[in-house]
Amino acid sequence: MVTAFMFPGAGSYFSAPFAHYSPGRRIATEVAERIDPVSAAYGWSSVLSESDLDSWDPLSELRTYHLQLCCWRILEEELGLGADIVFGHSLGEITSLVAAGGLTVEDGARLLCERARSLESYAQPTGATAAFMVSPAEAEEFARQGEDVVVAATNSPTQVILSGPAEQVRRLLRIADSRGILATRLRTGPYPQHHPCLDSALQHYLESVRGIQPGVLRTAVYSTILGRRLAPDDDLLAMIGAQLVRPLNFPNAVTELREAGVDRFVECGLRDSLSRFVVEITGGDTCVLTPFRTRPTDANIQQYRKE
Repeated sequence: MVTAFMFPGAGSYFSAPFAHYSPGRRIATEVAERIDPVSAAYGWSSVLSESDLDSWDPLSELRTYHLQLCCWRILEEELGLGADIVFGHSLGEITSLVAAGGLTVEDGARLLCERARSLESYAQPTGATAAFMVSPAEAEEFARQGEDVVVAATNSPTQVILSGPAEQVRRLLRIADSRGILATRLRTGPYPQHHPCLDSALQHYLESVRGIQPGVLRTAVYSTILGRRLAPDDDLLAMIGAQLVRPLNFPNAVTELREAGVDRFVECGLRDSLSRFVVEITGGDTCVLTPFRTRPTDANIQQYRKE
């Protein structure tokens, strides 16, 4: 089978994910030992510290990154499962580059920290992001009803993310509710996601990470921001920076990967958000694995190993 590892964005998190799986706890400690010195340099706590699942802070993204790396290592080291290509959704693009060899664990953490610092210094904390259960065409119509509201991400044929000024996003949520459309504000912090208004933060971000030297990709990478496979001469730091201001299209990525021969998608993160999108996009006509949809145990990891 041709296998794609997919790394979700922020929000794919729950507490104590490896409480019942001892290899996971060991790997979590090892990965944290590489991330925590970077976190400490920015004045943040350990990624293993307790978190408030009902609120957002910059460390929450670093925790998500940490757990995705843990899931990736478990897949490779404990299950013996490798990827032919990797891709990520928003924050997950950074993790995918680490998995592909383009970034070190430490540099991936630094990119997230610098992104948070750039937003805090150069963006107005008056934004919001929300998921609307509508088609892409309907989402465009919704966005036009709000001032400076944009399509931040197309997740599936029936879910699109809009972002913009918080007041405008709240108004669109009320409109959706009046029409019986399911819509939910996301806990992604006080800044709009994938929004052109973040260009000043982007310029500072690119300047702040100039010292990072990406490596050569060992595994193919598809970028949901660029809408294509990465080429050897692509500027990885510029691609990551583009996340701040450009939208992503997940269905296009899945469709192109399927056409290229990928027939197994594996979620490298907690829960199953991307897997559900893949099932919807493909009509269920592909193999989708979600080893970390719930807290893994020795028994269910052993079952995946047998399969």
